[in-house]
Amino acid sequence: MVELISQTDDLIKVISTAARVCYSGLPLKELLTRYSKEENEELIKKVVSMGHLSVIEHGVLTFKVEGSLKEELFEIMVDKPYLKITPKEGYFIVSLNLRTAVELLEEKPHLRFVKEIEKFIPPFVRLGT
Repeated sequence: MVELISQTDDLIKVISTAARVCYSGLPLKELLTRYSKEENEELIKKVVSMGHLSVIEHGVLTFKVEGSLKEELFEIMVDKPYLKITPKEGYFIVSLNLRTAVELLEEKPHLRFVKEIEKFIPPFVRLGT
């Protein structure tokens, strides 16, 4: 079992603001308040579809993962250094950014861990959507 225990607050706003900061001359305060949720989601979808995944790295998800997935987690760690795994008694705390999660969906969709986290990944950040 995989349980979401935290994620970046105001995930959509954080990611869309990160995307806009690079190209907009507007002050940060205005970037944070000017756009609707729908506009922010559309921007993120556009940026991701263009292959600019660095902006979604600003979103972080943290999960409690049952110990039975230990081998899968170590398999993922070999390819994805941006995964933080903290062992606990019988389970793991796993933190990863959205880019890593999206890449895992593309590269390792057969893994149980990846299937479990898929439901927590917003559709507008997924590749090919």
